[in-house]
Order: sequence, then C-alpha cells, then structure tokens
Amino acid sequence: MVAQNTSENSPAAIAALTCNETDALLQVKYTITKDEWDSSRPIFDKPFLYLQGNELQYENFAKLTDYDACLPRDECSEVVVGGLPTDAYEISFDGKAVDIGQEFVFDGRNPITSTEVGTCTKPPICKDTEALLEIQYWGGNFDYNQHSFRVEDKDGNTVLHGEPEGRYSFNQTYACLLKDDACYTFLIGGNYQWDPTIYPPPTYSVIFDGELVRRSNSWLLDSVRFGGSCKPRCNEDNESLIEFFLYDRNSRYYEVEYEYEWDLNDSSATVSSGV
Repeated sequence: MVAQNTSENSPAAIAALTCNETDALLQVKYTITKDEWDSSRPIFDKPFLYLQGNELQYENFAKLTDYDACLPRDECSEVVVGGLPTDAYEISFDGKAVDIGQEFVFDGRNPITSTEVGTCTKPPICKDTEALLEIQYWGGNFDYNQHSFRVEDKDGNTVLHGEPEGRYSFNQTYACLLKDDACYTFLIGGNYQWDPTIYPPPTYSVIFDGELVRRSNSWLLDSVRFGGSCKPRCNEDNESLIEFFLYDRNSRYYEVEYEYEWDLNDSSATVSSGV
C-alpha cells in the first residue's frame, strides 16, 4: 500500500511522512487562489486527484490541500488531476519538478491531465529504414465500454493492436514500422460513443514519424490511413469516400474467422469489405 497524506491528516502526520529506500516522495502542491477557484471551477464535476485507483474529490476550496505520497521508484505511476487549470498546481517526484503531462477534454472549461512519474516505458529507437508509430489512448471516466484498436499493413496483416486498461488511464503503444513503400491503416472501435459535454470522454492520437496523423476526443469508430505510399481510394474528381462501421459485440477481432460484407446494390460503387 502506498503511504500518503491527504487533507484529513493532521499537520503533525503530514510533516512526519517519510519514504523508505525503494520509494520516492510525490508532492502535488496547489497554487490556485480562492478567486481563481471560484472563476474556474468545473461546470459539472468536482475537481479531483486520481492515483493508483484512489480518487480524492475537492468539494470546495477549503478541501483543496496539498497531497503527498510515497511511490515506488522502479514502477510507473500515473497522477491524474481533473477540473483545474494547469497553472493551478505543481507536481514533484523525488525532490525534482515534473512537467505536467498529457491534457484531455474534461468539461469544456478546464482540462484533465495525466502525468507519469517513476520508471516508465520509453519509446524504442527505430532503424534508419523505419519510423516510430505511437498510439496514445486516454480511457476517460469509466472502466467499461473501452475501445480496442489495431494497425494493419497494406496486405491486411495486423502489425500492432491494443486494448486500453480502463478508467483514467493513459496508454502509449509503440512500434517501429517500415517507411518505404508503406501504407498502414489504423482501426478503432467500441460499443459506445461518449457525450463529451457530460463526462471526460476517451481520446486517441495516432503519431507516425513524429507527425500527428489523427486525434479524436469523442468519436472513436474510425479508420485512418497513413504512410508515404497510400493511394487515394476514390477518384478525387468525381467521387467521395463514405465509410461504414459495424461493431460485433459477440466477438473480438482476433477471434473472428469470417468476413462481413457490405452490399450497396449500386453497380457504380466500389466496395471494400473486411473484418
């Protein structure tokens, strides 16, 4: 169990918090004033801090007190702060300031942020003939109704896949892919689409060779092509691309041994179908 101090601890207990040799001290210090709190508090939900499955909500400004915890140095921990401006708090770990990490949609006024501390996975170093693909997925507010994704090469082979870990979880998945004569397709889907005006929705980003290919903050049924050798699917002079998405709630993509097929009943349409 992680040792921690919250607003419920006495001043003496807070001052006494020390970490053992394998842990380091995490500190979240709030710098926001009462006036800033009143003008920037979330429209719907209360500001909160979320760490290792525990959520601490701040119902009012008086509840907003600094937070300390001892976390393992050799593990990666995710510190989530929601509903406050990013200049309203500072994070340090093992005595060193930590830059606030990824920002995501919260309620339209303030973001929710995910900051990693400790020993975390770093991107691989790719060969000269390869480019780094990074898939970033933010799980949003709920443990369930997450979205799985995969990346296919131009022959339809799966080269990368992932299933997010759950609530308030930021997942980064990496792969080194060939750059020359390459075209890849990123596919993502799930059985629910969030309303971003009510809950922190899931978010994904696709980054290839250092360039952002696509980012979505709520619509997570998507198909994205990237790579230097992708050819247009339609005649750009007189055709438009229409995409259909079908979700099979009874199967996962790696368990399916058959293909779905779309029939548009129109001889002038070119149809591509598959799982």
